Amino acid sequence: MFAKIFEWLSTVILISGVALTSLNMYPANIYVSIVGNAGWLVMGFLWRKWSLITIQFFVLLIYIIGLLTSLK
Repeated sequence: MFAKIFEWLSTVILISGVALTSLNMYPANIYVSIVGNAGWLVMGFLWRKWSLITIQFFVLLIYIIGLLTSLK
């Protein structure tokens, strides 16, 4: 039951991040997307789905690098 709630919560958060991106609400869109992607990364590990782990890891890494680069 927890996994289903966590899965949908991560989905809603990730969709919110995409919506913030479409509204050009930087850097809030990055912070929200990082949380959503991290949730899906956790789900990938719970499900042992390497394709999901791989995509979420690299998307998360790209977001974090972009955010750190912009803070300079």
